[in-house]
Amino acid sequence: MSQIVSVVVSYARSAAVGSANRLKSPVSRSPSECDLEAGEGTPLLVKVAKVDNGGQQQNYANQTIRLQTTAILAILALVLCLLLGIVIAVYLMVLQIPRPWPVSHPFYMVEKNGWMSGQQSPVTGLPSAKLGMQALVKSAIRNVIVVQTGSEPCYGQADCVEYVRQVHNEAVTQNGTHIPFNFLIGGDGKTYEGRGWEGQHGFTDLPGKNDTIVVGLIGTYEGRRPETIVLDEVKALLTESIRRFSLSPNYDLYGVTNRFVSQEGRWTELYKELRHWKHWKGFVIG
Repeated sequence: MSQIVSVVVSYARSAAVGSANRLKSPVSRSPSECDLEAGEGTPLLVKVAKVDNGGQQQNYANQTIRLQTTAILAILALVLCLLLGIVIAVYLMVLQIPRPWPVSHPFYMVEKNGWMSGQQSPVTGLPSAKLGMQALVKSAIRNVIVVQTGSEPCYGQADCVEYVRQVHNEAVTQNGTHIPFNFLIGGDGKTYEGRGWEGQHGFTDLPGKNDTIVVGLIGTYEGRRPETIVLDEVKALLTESIRRFSLSPNYDLYGVTNRFVSQEGRWTELYKELRHWKHWKGFVIG
């Protein structure tokens, strides 16, 4: 019995010594173990593991950049849609404007200063360009009257300028007024400016003083067709007039029956051509 007791006591002592050694050894202690009692070696402030926020901040920055990029792209898309809408609206407005025929012949106009060349009025001695004329209301120009002059044709600029000067001088001498035509077109395919887009025509026997321009074709077209270059220049003049907002796109085109075109011969070669044009309306009596 005494032997058993001594063995038990010896085992107990060995267990106590082993336990004491484990408590003293820092290696043998697990970080998860908690001391039941705090001693002098126990620190008053326990270090708390520092959490790394760098990753979270980087993620937040990336999300902010993505949101900003998305917002910018959305704004750009809205702007592009707005611009596209404006372009489509303008295009539709342009389509609604009646267009004349396509013109391959370039418009060429000899202005008043070009054919007057400083010539003096045969009546007053003043520069012919200073002769007065009533102004046209541009927004009201809706009619175009095309008339032949009944003269010999001209095929070079020098001859056409000479004829235009002659018509002008006759108007000044007989009536003391400017050349009566708004424009004259020669066989050289050029337009010669008379009263232009600013002045009322000077024909007392033709209607529409304030809403009409008169275009004279130099020559007589009773038995011959007008030259293609002349007809092309008429088209170019009408197109240019619309482009300058000096003629309504919905204008009406007329011929004249007067001393140059009798009632019996009203369908001259000139008007046989013009009656097939889109804006042709018929004749006025001069």
